[in-house]
Amino acid sequence: MSLQKISTTCPMDCPDSCALEVTVADGKIRKIDAAPNGHPDTDGFICAKVRRFDRRVYHKDRVRHPMRRTGAKGEGNFARISWDEALGEIAERFRDIRRQWGGEAVMPFHYGGSNGLLGDEFLDDYFFAKLGASRCAKTLCAAPSTAVALGMYGKMPGVAYQDYPKTKFILLWGANPRVSHIHLMPYLRKAKQNGAFIAAVDPRKIFSNSEIDLHLPVYPGADLPLALGMIHYWKHNGLLDKSFLTENALGLNELLSAAEQWPLAAAAKAARVNLCDAIKLAQKYAELSPAALRCGWGVERNRNGGQAVAAILAMPALLGKFGVSGGGYTLSNSGAYQLDTEKIFGKFDWRSRVINQSQIGKKLNDTTLDPPIKALFVYNSLFNTFTKNRFENSGIGIHLTAGSEDNAFYKNQFINNQRQVKYVATRRQEWSYKGIGNYWSDYMGWDRDNNGLGDTWYE
Repeated sequence: MSLQKISTTCPMDCPDSCALEVTVADGKIRKIDAAPNGHPDTDGFICAKVRRFDRRVYHKDRVRHPMRRTGAKGEGNFARISWDEALGEIAERFRDIRRQWGGEAVMPFHYGGSNGLLGDEFLDDYFFAKLGASRCAKTLCAAPSTAVALGMYGKMPGVAYQDYPKTKFILLWGANPRVSHIHLMPYLRKAKQNGAFIAAVDPRKIFSNSEIDLHLPVYPGADLPLALGMIHYWKHNGLLDKSFLTENALGLNELLSAAEQWPLAAAAKAARVNLCDAIKLAQKYAELSPAALRCGWGVERNRNGGQAVAAILAMPALLGKFGVSGGGYTLSNSGAYQLDTEKIFGKFDWRSRVINQSQIGKKLNDTTLDPPIKALFVYNSLFNTFTKNRFENSGIGIHLTAGSEDNAFYKNQFINNQRQVKYVATRRQEWSYKGIGNYWSDYMGWDRDNNGLGDTWYE
C-alpha cells in the first residue's frame, strides 16, 4: 500500500478556506488534516467536520451512480443506468427541448454550498450560457445582506483577519465563529490579550465570560430595533461623526428618522436585553477605535432581516470608524478578488431571462411563462419540499438532479426529496480547487511551495 500526501484547499462554503493535507492510499482517503505548509490562517488545525469528511464520502448510503425513474411521478422507483446512458439521454432531451422551445426552456436550479470554484458560476455558467438557458436568481440565502452591502458600500473589502488583533473594540453580531469560521477565534483571543473590548449580540450565549466582555441575548427578529436604538442613543448624545458623514454619507436623514422611533429604552425592551448592557455597548462602540464589526448571515433570516442588516452595517459609518487598520466591518470579501474567466473561456454573453429560485414552484406551473420550463437541472442544492406539490403537478418534461449542497446524495434524502425526478446523477467527490473565490481570507489555498495550485484528484 503506497501512501500519497496531497496538498489541497478545503471546498466547504466557509470563510476560512483552509489549507489541507489529504493522505491517500490506493485511491482512497485515509486522513484529512491541516496542511503543514505555514498557512497563516489555518495555522495547523481544521474543524471536526472536515477532519471526518471521509466518512461522508464513503458512507454506505451515498448514491454513487446515475439512476432513471422507472415508475410514475411520486412512486420513488428508480433503476441504475450507466453514465453514458444518463449523459446521452439528457443531452438528447436538452437538444429536443431547445429545438422546440428555445434554450430558456431549460432551467438550472442551484445555489452555492460546498462546491468550490469549478462547480459554482464557472464551468456551469459557461455550459448554460452556451445552451442559452434561463438564469437562476440565487435567493435562498444571503440575498438581503448582499443587496444591502452592495447598495451601501459596493464591493468594498472588509476588515481582514490579521487586523483584528489591532482593534480596541470588536462587535460580533449574529456570527458564531466558535462553530463556523473557527479560524477567527485565534485572532479574537489575540485582540482580547491586547486589551480589546469584545461584545456579542446573539440569541444564544456562544462565548464564555473569559472570551468576551459583554453579551446581549437579542430576541430573535429584534435586531432591527436594537440597532436603531443604538443609533438613536448616538444621535442624542452627540456621538455621531458629523464630519465623516457630511463628506461620505447619503441618505442619512432617512436612517436617523427611522431611529427616532426607537429610543434605546424602548429598543432594549423590544429586544429583551438589559438596558444598562445596551447603553454600555453603545458607549464602548462610540468611544473605542479601531473598532471592527463582524456581521453574520443569521441576522437576515426574518421578515425585517434586510433592514436590520442595513442598520447594523451603517454603524461604522455613523461613528466614523473607517480609514484605519482594523476599523470598519466584515460581512463578505468575495468581491475583493475576481477570476478573469474571459482568459479561460473567451468572451461570452448570457442575457437570458432570470427566474427567482424561491418562486420556482410557481414558475413551473405558470401557463403564461413563455417559453415554459421544460427541463429542470438541479445541482449544488437540495430541491426542498416547498416546491413538491407544484413540481408534482407541473408539465415539465425532464428533471435532473446532479449532486447536492454537500456534493453527495444519500438514500433517505433521495427518497424524501427526489420522488418527482426523472434522472439522478451524482458527481465525484472533488477535493482540490485552485485558490480563488474565498469570501474572507487573503490566503485562500496559499502554499509557500506551490502557491495553492495542488493536484486535483477524485474519489
